[in-house]
Amino acid sequence: MNVFAKCARPAVTLVALASCVDAFVAPRPAARCLAPRPSALSSDRAELRALRVKELQAELGKRNIRWQTFLEKEELVVALSNALVAEASFSASGAMAPGVVAELTAEQFELELAGDPATPILLDVYAKWCGPCQMMAPQLAKAAEELGAAARVAKVDSDLYEALASTLNVGGLPTVILFKGGKEVDRVEGALMKDQLVAFAKSAAEVGAGDACCPKG
Repeated sequence: MNVFAKCARPAVTLVALASCVDAFVAPRPAARCLAPRPSALSSDRAELRALRVKELQAELGKRNIRWQTFLEKEELVVALSNALVAEASFSASGAMAPGVVAELTAEQFELELAGDPATPILLDVYAKWCGPCQMMAPQLAKAAEELGAAARVAKVDSDLYEALASTLNVGGLPTVILFKGGKEVDRVEGALMKDQLVAFAKSAAEVGAGDACCPKG
C-alpha cells in the first residue's frame, strides 16, 4: 500500500520535531482535525422532546444523519433516539460513535479492544508534531464518515500515551493499526488517503477472529 510519508518516533520529542520538519515541510496546525464528539444524551424520547428543533438538528448533524427531509419535530426525535441506542451498543467505552473519529485515552482503547468482536477498530497512532500525521487527519475523518457503523475509528496520541504506543510496537508515525476480535489484523506506517483507509478497514471483514495476528514487532 502506497503511503505519503512518515515520521520516526524517537525517544526525545525535540529531536523528533526537528527530524520530522526537515523531512516533511508543513506548518504545525493550531488544532486537531477531528470531528466533534457527540454529547452525552439519553435515548429517552420524552427527554429529547424537550430539546429545541435546532438542537435536535445539530445533534443529528454531528452524527452525519441527514435531517433536511424531516417535516415534523417528532421525526427528529425518533431519528436521534435510534442513533443514541445504536451508539450505546457501538462503543464499549462510550467515547465512540459511528461516522466520527474518537480521540481515546489508553484506558478507553483497552475497553474498546475488549468490546464488540465483530466491529473492527481502525486506530491511528499519531503525534502533534508529525507533519504526515496532521496531513492524514482530515482523510481519516472522511474515512470514518464513509465507514459509519462498519468500523470504530480512533486516534491515540503517542506522546500522551507512550506506554500504549510502546506496547503496540509503534516505530513510525502515523501508524494505522487494524484490530478485530481484540487482536491486531494488520498495520501500515505512513499517511494514507481516505480511500486507502476505507479499503484497509474493510479488509478486516475477510479475516476471521481466529486468523487475527499478534502485534507485529
